[in-house]
Amino acid sequence: MKTYYILISLLIGLFWGVSPIIQKHLLKKFDKFSLMLFFSTIYFCLLLSTSAFYHKNIMKDLRLLNNWDTLLIIVYVFFTIFLSNLLILHLLTTHDSYIVSAIIEGSAPLFTLLLVYLFFEEKITLIGVLGVLLIVLGIVCIAMNDATFRIEEFLGVR
Repeated sequence: MKTYYILISLLIGLFWGVSPIIQKHLLKKFDKFSLMLFFSTIYFCLLLSTSAFYHKNIMKDLRLLNNWDTLLIIVYVFFTIFLSNLLILHLLTTHDSYIVSAIIEGSAPLFTLLLVYLFFEEKITLIGVLGVLLIVLGIVCIAMNDATFRIEEFLGVR
């Protein structure tokens, strides 16, 4: 089971690793809003074409949907799909794709760790905290590799 989990995770990592490279390449030619519309249209078409296989589940879930669920879905879509993608595309126009990717994907575990501990009372171990801190240290190292990075700005010192 762990091997399967690791392989699937690595495959997702490969997909996410290719994503900023493709986005940065396309940003040389297209505006970020146009790209978001192109990506969303294709995503919608793919969802629509595969929904035929899941129509029973979709209909069942539509009946379960309440106002709170709808609000959570709207918040999720706004922050993680719309706003995050817009900000990623903005950063990719001026920064190296590997740095943007590392900072975004590497900082997510820190926020996830804090939020699940505070709001969902998930079990957090010392090894898990150490792992997240090492990831954050790695992000700092990668960010320092950027020619425009200044340690004084990072630390808030002038």
